[in-house]
Amino acid sequence: MPVTSLSEILPAAPCRVILLGGNGLLGGAFRRAWAGHSRFSVTEFPRAELNLTRLDQIQQTLDRTDFDLLINAAAYTQVDDAEVQPDLAMAVNAHAAGLLAELCAARRARMVHFSTDYVFDGQQSGPYLETDPASPLNTYGRSKLEGEQRVAAASPHHLILRLAWLFGPGRDAFPEWVLQQALRQDEVRVVSDKTGSPTYSEDVPAGVEALLAVADPGLVHLVNGPAGSWQEYGQGVLDAATVCGWPLRTNRVTPVALSSLPGLTARRPVQSALDTAKFTRLTGLTPRPWPEAMADHLASKPVPV
Repeated sequence: MPVTSLSEILPAAPCRVILLGGNGLLGGAFRRAWAGHSRFSVTEFPRAELNLTRLDQIQQTLDRTDFDLLINAAAYTQVDDAEVQPDLAMAVNAHAAGLLAELCAARRARMVHFSTDYVFDGQQSGPYLETDPASPLNTYGRSKLEGEQRVAAASPHHLILRLAWLFGPGRDAFPEWVLQQALRQDEVRVVSDKTGSPTYSEDVPAGVEALLAVADPGLVHLVNGPAGSWQEYGQGVLDAATVCGWPLRTNRVTPVALSSLPGLTARRPVQSALDTAKFTRLTGLTPRPWPEAMADHLASKPVPV
């Protein structure tokens, strides 16, 4: 059964939190959600003080810092670049993640680590469970899978969350690309034969907070439903923008095949939707549909004139 009080798992308020990657899409969501939070006191480190490519610096910085919880929202996420920079991807996503997890475990602090749907090969017909075998197709996925394994090996108390197709305020992602295309031209070409699960960054901190009240949840999938294709995702963006009154040149996406896209170095799973039944079972919460989250996301943006 879920634990209903954070104080049963984490120290009494305020819980001292280190946030890594606070300038990113995911980390920014935690910065906004937990700023002034009565339960959490958040500390961030600039890259100059904690560079994930420098294991010695990681250890030195954390050794002199008191904390109860570490949120690792930093990662190497350039999927195609990872094919030509495998050592860098592995250094950040696996080696650094493992060291962070070990240092947290040594001081009995918990760690929240984020992974990806790209740990799967896409051969399964339906959404993936946490227990389904992982078999990455590319360097990025392999680095993230090894990161998961190192974090889990360091402590059973750490929380590992797989997210996918992340969007939200603070940094442009797929929805912003679709909108810019629709504002400038009469056709927006979007892949129709790749399926997955969008995730709204602003919904993640609440999900993490709910899971932190659970004793040792381990690996959990957290995405917004339902699963769909990139085409459906893109169409949902245009639908929400139309409701908001954006002056689009087109409000329909044109389907294209993944194989037709130029410049993709890394192989990608064609089906990587994630099942969130475990999250619901542990917390009693059901992630909201991504079209609802998309409507909120676009409602927060100024309508172009």
